[in-house]
Amino acid sequence: MTSEPTSAVPTVPLSPAPQRRAATKHSGAKYGGPVPPDVVHHGPTPPWQLVTLAAMAAVALTLGIWSLMSVAPDRIGGTGLVEALPPTYFVAVFLSLAGFVATLNLPRHAPVLLSTQILVLVVILHAADPIIHGLPRLQASYRHLGVADHIASSGQLDTNQDAYFNWPGFFDLLGLLSGATGVRDLMSIATWAPLGVNLLLLAPLLALARRLTSQPRQAWAGVWFFYLTSWVGQDYLAPQAYGFLLLVTLLACLLSAFSGWAWPTGSNRFTRFLARGATRLDPTVPHQGMSSPPPADAAVLLVVSVGLLIAIIASHQLTPFAAIPILTVFLMSGRIRVPSLPILAAVLSLGWLVFVARDFFEGHLTQLFGSFGDVQGNTLGAVSQRVAGSDDHVLVVYTRLAEVALVWLLAALGAFLAHRRRTAWLTAALGVLAPLTLIPGQAYGGELLLRLYLISLPFAACLAVLTLMPDHRGAPGWRRAVGLLAMGSLLASATVVTRYGNDSMERFTSDEVALVNRLYETAPTGSLLIEGVSNTPWKFEKYVEYHYRVLAADPQESGPQPLTCDAGNSIARSSGNGAYLIITTSQKRAADLLETTPPGDLDRIIANCGSSPGWSKLFENAGGVVFHIQGAGNGN
Repeated sequence: MTSEPTSAVPTVPLSPAPQRRAATKHSGAKYGGPVPPDVVHHGPTPPWQLVTLAAMAAVALTLGIWSLMSVAPDRIGGTGLVEALPPTYFVAVFLSLAGFVATLNLPRHAPVLLSTQILVLVVILHAADPIIHGLPRLQASYRHLGVADHIASSGQLDTNQDAYFNWPGFFDLLGLLSGATGVRDLMSIATWAPLGVNLLLLAPLLALARRLTSQPRQAWAGVWFFYLTSWVGQDYLAPQAYGFLLLVTLLACLLSAFSGWAWPTGSNRFTRFLARGATRLDPTVPHQGMSSPPPADAAVLLVVSVGLLIAIIASHQLTPFAAIPILTVFLMSGRIRVPSLPILAAVLSLGWLVFVARDFFEGHLTQLFGSFGDVQGNTLGAVSQRVAGSDDHVLVVYTRLAEVALVWLLAALGAFLAHRRRTAWLTAALGVLAPLTLIPGQAYGGELLLRLYLISLPFAACLAVLTLMPDHRGAPGWRRAVGLLAMGSLLASATVVTRYGNDSMERFTSDEVALVNRLYETAPTGSLLIEGVSNTPWKFEKYVEYHYRVLAADPQESGPQPLTCDAGNSIARSSGNGAYLIITTSQKRAADLLETTPPGDLDRIIANCGSSPGWSKLFENAGGVVFHIQGAGNGN
C-alpha cells in the first residue's frame, strides 16, 4: 500500500463532491465499481495446494526442457521452430500457464510461488535457442563478441570503424568481465544471453509494475504478460538488451524513491492545470507517492539513477532518446519529482552524439536526419519493407503485426476500464505513448517500431491485464482466472511463432563456426572476406583485421537479381591479394526465407563459379564452403 510522501508538495485539493466520493469509496460503497477494503485477511493456504502448484511448475519445467532437447533442428522450416516442436512442449507451456494462474488465484498472496512459476515460463519460452542449438543466435551476437574482444585486447576505440565504437559502454562491460574472469572466449555467455537477460529483467520489471498498478497481483500478472508477449528477440548479447535492462531499472528506481510533484501544484496556472488534469484523468495520482527515503539514502539513489542514465547513453544510440520523453511525461504528470533529470537526459544524449560520437555523427548526417519528419515512411514504409520474402516468412510477419495489435488493443481497453473504475492507469498509459514520439525521427534501420514496441511493452502489459484483473487485493476469482488462462494460451502460442519464426536462418551450426575458424586460420591479416548473403557467424575475433563485403546486393524493386561469378571477380579485383568467399547453409536459408536472391542461387554459384578460372575451393564441410578468388595481378 503506497502512501503520500512525507516531504511531498501539496497537491490540488479535490472539490467537495470528489472528496465525498473518495470517502465513500474507501468506506466500501460503490462508485464506478465496487472497491473492497485495502487489506483482505485470509487464513493460511492449505499445504497441499502449495505442493500441487510447486509440482506443476517442476513438471512443466522438466517436460519443457526435455521437449526442447528432443527437437531435431533439421525440421525447423520457414515458419520457424513451431514446425519442429513436439506436442509435449505445448503441454509444458500450458501447465506453466495454468500453474501461474492458479497461484495468482490463491486466497493468500504467494510471491515466492508466483516468481517460481514465471521463472519456469521464462526458461520454457525464452531459452529455446540455447537449449536446442547450443550456440549464439543471430549474426550480430558474433559481431558483438568481436567488438568486445578487440576493445579488451587493444584498449583502443576505433571510432571510424563503425557505430559500435562510438557507444562502447556495453562492450567495455564485456571486456571488463573477460578480464576479471580470465575467460577470453565469451561464446557461452552469448549463447545463454537470452535466458540471462530475461532473468535479470524479472526484479526491475516487478518493481516497475508495482508502481504502475493498484495492487500486487496486478503487478505479477503484468510481468507474466510481458514475458508472454516479448517476441522481438532483443534479449541476445547486444547493447539494446543492456540498455533496456538499465532503462527498466532506472524507471523503477525513480517511481519508487522520487515519486510526486516536482513543484507546488497550486503555485501558478500551469501547475494547477497539470495537477487538475492528471487528477481528473486518474484520481489515484495524488495518492501514488511513496514515503520519501532519508536525505542520505535519497542522495545515493539519485547518484545511482544518474549513473544508470549515463550508462544507457554510453551504450546505445536509441534507448536514451526513448528515455527522454518517458521521463518528461512522468515529470509533467506528477510521477517523478526530479525536474532536472529529463533535461540532463536530453543534454547528455545530444552531447554524446555531437561530441563523443563525433566521427559517427559527422559521417552519417544523411542517415540520421534524412528521414526526419517522414512519419509515413518510418511507420508504414518500415512495415511494408518487412512484409516481404517467402510465403512462410510473410505469414510470420503478419502474425507479429496481429500480436502487436492485440497487445495494444488490450492495453487501450485496460486503460479505459481502469479510468471507469477510477483506479491507477495514467502512468502506464503515458509510458506506452511516450516512446512513440520518436517515430518522426528516423526509421533506425527499419527496426524503430520493433524497438519502440519493446520499450513500451512493460507499460502496455500492466494495462492489458486490467481487462481481467480486479481492483481489490484478493484473488481474481475462477471466472477471471479462466479468462487469464485462455488469453495466456493464445499469446504463448502466438509468441512461439513470432519469436522463433526466423529460427531457420537465425540459428547457426558448429560446422559453420568451424568453417569460419578455418577461414581465419588461412586468410592473411588484411584480406578481403566476402559472404554470399549477409548471414554468417563471423567477426567474433580479429574484428578490425579484415575487410568484409557481401556478394548479394540489396533486392531491387523488380525482385532479387541473380548472382554472377563476375560480381565475385569484381570485388576480388579491388584487392591485390584477391578475396575469400564463404557460403554457408545459414546464408542459403536466409536467401530462401527473405528471397534476397532467386531460389537456389547460392548453390549455382558453388557449382558454376567454383570451377571458373581464378576460383579455387579451399575447404568444405557440412556447414558450407570457402573459395579463394584471384585478384588483379595475383597469380596464386
